[in-house]
Amino acid sequence: MQRINRCRHSRVHQWIKAGPLTINEFKGFLAAIYNMGLNKRPTLQCYWKKGKQEYKWFRKMFPRNRFQLILKFLHVVDNRKISGRNDPTYDPSAKFKPILDSLNMRSKYLYTPERNLSIDESLVGTRARSVMTQYIPSKSHKFGIKLWMLVESISGYLIHSTVYRGRRFDPVPDGELQSSMVVKSLLNVSCLFDKGYHVFCDSFFSSLSLASELLLNRTFMTGTLRSNRPMPQRIKNPELRPDEYVFMRRQETLVCAYRQNKRKPVRLVSTFCKAGVSPRGKPTAIESYSKNMGGVDRNDMFTAFYNDERKTVKMWKKIMFNLFQRFMINAYILYKKNSNNPRPLSRLQFIHEVVESLSMEHMRDRFPGQLENRKKELRRLANGKVKDCVVCSYRSNGRRKRSRLQCGRCLRGVHSLCFNRHLVLCDEQ
Repeated sequence: MQRINRCRHSRVHQWIKAGPLTINEFKGFLAAIYNMGLNKRPTLQCYWKKGKQEYKWFRKMFPRNRFQLILKFLHVVDNRKISGRNDPTYDPSAKFKPILDSLNMRSKYLYTPERNLSIDESLVGTRARSVMTQYIPSKSHKFGIKLWMLVESISGYLIHSTVYRGRRFDPVPDGELQSSMVVKSLLNVSCLFDKGYHVFCDSFFSSLSLASELLLNRTFMTGTLRSNRPMPQRIKNPELRPDEYVFMRRQETLVCAYRQNKRKPVRLVSTFCKAGVSPRGKPTAIESYSKNMGGVDRNDMFTAFYNDERKTVKMWKKIMFNLFQRFMINAYILYKKNSNNPRPLSRLQFIHEVVESLSMEHMRDRFPGQLENRKKELRRLANGKVKDCVVCSYRSNGRRKRSRLQCGRCLRGVHSLCFNRHLVLCDEQ
């Protein structure tokens, strides 16, 4: 009898009792995840607490227990179809690989990147006990899952990303450097060879041999060089005074060394740049590298702004939510590149719009009659007066739009087409 009572109160029993997850409900779940990044609280329970600082939107979207059940039982693949640790076909990234594959496929399908690209590593912070966990002391997280990323240099648009699973699952062929293999693999799987792209890499990836191999595939490369890599002796041990530089060229490959002020010399290889000097006295190749190398860092910065990171027992869920944020970043970059408005939405405003759009269908299913009744509260302003629409009007960036209608509950201006989206947040006022 005690066992039966325990089963009745178990999470599995609660899930069966609550019913299956629908598509609209999952959209509402994603809206809640994105909104948590905009309104950060110390714990998940804080979003459902009542009091002077309560946030009614989350309670209106989901009961707390229902949200926690979805979060607990959320899976990307069927665990019964995943190979065990002792199986030769075991893949430690199997639980989140479909999300990563979907991100890569959609990113390449929806956008053709500009000429300048950058390749670097990114770290999803976690101390999980996994063969994929890496220790990189130079990163802010230090421990985490490493992602190799190919992005557009200026915008930070993610083109392709792969997860590093460790030496056992990602071995390096004899006679080849891991760094060179990563660069060629990312460009090859993205179908960017033989198209004249220009790739920027840091000293971990760059080498003279890699630059020559990429040039054979009509792909240019610019990157810094480590002093232990093969290079001319004049570049390897340059005797330079502050603000001095030296160039050497062999066919299409240019190498240079430059010392800024009293810092250590910087060595660089390029198959694209010329041996020129800018008006500020710097080699143009180094200025081009400084301008275009930070694409991955820019993508990481955008991810960290509105990412609600929390401790979790399931390491793959943390990676999955990190990838969801990168979906949002790519979507915003596409919006800006295709917007005809001289003052497009800011990223914060864009995420607000996405949250409202995702939550609307779930709210209709959750309160079908209530939303229809609330539409009757839309009133016309007297004497031809107008008000700024609370949904689509933004004074800060010049997108001011006025309406002759107002919400009968909060008395704020709103267009008739915007009223459905306004209903979701009206109770917060």
